[in-house]
Amino acid sequence: MPISSIFRPKVISEFNSKYSGKILVKQDWTHKYVTTGSLTQSGGIVADVWRPVIKKFAKKNKSWLILGLAAGTVAKLIPQPTKIIGVEIDPVMLKIGHQYFDLDKIPNLKIVNKDALNYVLKTQEIFDFVLVDLYLGDQSPSFLYSPKFLKKLKKVGKVVIINHLFYDADKRNKAHKLTNLISIYFSKIELVRVLTNLVIIAGHV
Repeated sequence: MPISSIFRPKVISEFNSKYSGKILVKQDWTHKYVTTGSLTQSGGIVADVWRPVIKKFAKKNKSWLILGLAAGTVAKLIPQPTKIIGVEIDPVMLKIGHQYFDLDKIPNLKIVNKDALNYVLKTQEIFDFVLVDLYLGDQSPSFLYSPKFLKKLKKVGKVVIINHLFYDADKRNKAHKLTNLISIYFSKIELVRVLTNLVIIAGHV
């Protein structure tokens, strides 16, 4: 057996989704993770992106809204939440979360299988933190950059944390556009570079 094949991640399972296309569950030496195309959607590097941000900004005994729950990687990082609402449009991704990532064992998590835009525009709840990690493949939905969505986020979350890819010119331009839009609605903005991502933390002074 070639040495390269020993170190190559093993595909555990394969799914097809009308939202995400082909989804692969993979296992490397230390992690299980989920990919769509070349992008990791849950597990692995996703935890690496969010871990330092959660560690710096998260507080115990707070309420959380996660837009883009996927298989639950980010939810597992949150310390002692009073409540987590996890919104995920793709039922196949939720199935993978239950089957391979113990999604049902995350404390105080309520899962909502719904479009994030629809959920945000209709909810009357207010959360201490809103985490936005919305991707289909390597593209964010267009509504992420809409004033209507961002204006409502301001009402829903005391602190809003948005993960945006930042690895090529198109992604960087969109991230800068999003940052400028967010600054219209939030008085306090902090930017954190983590790997190939830009994390935007927005709050009210």
